[in-house]
Amino acid sequence: MIYNKSGHPVEVKKISVRLWCLRHEIESAIERRMKECEAAGVPLYIEDIKKFYSLNSTPEVDNVVPLRAVEEEKDGMSSLLEEVGEESKPEEAAPEAGATEGSDPLAEAQEIIAEQTLQGLDTKKPNPILDRPYQRQAPDLDKVSYGFVLLSDINMEFILSFTKDKYLQGQSVTVEFLIPQSFMMTADITYCHHYAMRSKIISTTKPDYRLQCRFGFAIPGERDTLRNFLKSIEPTVVEKKKAKKAEEDDSLGL
Repeated sequence: MIYNKSGHPVEVKKISVRLWCLRHEIESAIERRMKECEAAGVPLYIEDIKKFYSLNSTPEVDNVVPLRAVEEEKDGMSSLLEEVGEESKPEEAAPEAGATEGSDPLAEAQEIIAEQTLQGLDTKKPNPILDRPYQRQAPDLDKVSYGFVLLSDINMEFILSFTKDKYLQGQSVTVEFLIPQSFMMTADITYCHHYAMRSKIISTTKPDYRLQCRFGFAIPGERDTLRNFLKSIEPTVVEKKKAKKAEEDDSLGL
């Protein structure tokens, strides 16, 4: 494959990815912490989770805070229904990948912490059992979508991928690259296109959607991680040595 009519060799490979809504990731992290603290019999502590996802800060112009995923899902759903119009009714539509059910884990956790504070329990410092750096994890498997991406479809701004589930424009998602040293990137959905039944996609688990995401770099270190990954997959270009002038003169008979 020649990329942009380049004369350099480009090695095209396909790697597997997992995707999920960033909101589901945050909710799952809080739910796990609530169960963990309850099992250990210690006050609930979620300040590290809130700090990691910038849940207490104000969004900056050049840094999309993940908390926007909570509001953007509602806006994305409304705009989608407006586009569909009379063709499909909300009650007949299939459940979307970003749909959530039940109470808000963050609000529930805040209520628990408020009650513990009234009881004089220290909820601002982690218990020694929880005194460790927070590590992000994927939500439950039923909220995870699988797909793949071609390495030629990734740059420092966008990623094009194939995925099994549908997402809404404007949703904040997490893309996990399933390579030996896997890593996660936060991104915002720019469009999600459904493929026709006769689309010529060869895959053991045929994806139904073509997805474009813009990287948000909302989590510290994501930009460097992506840059290092892209550098590691750059093709090796072998420079041809220039012929010596003497050899050229001999060939001309001089």
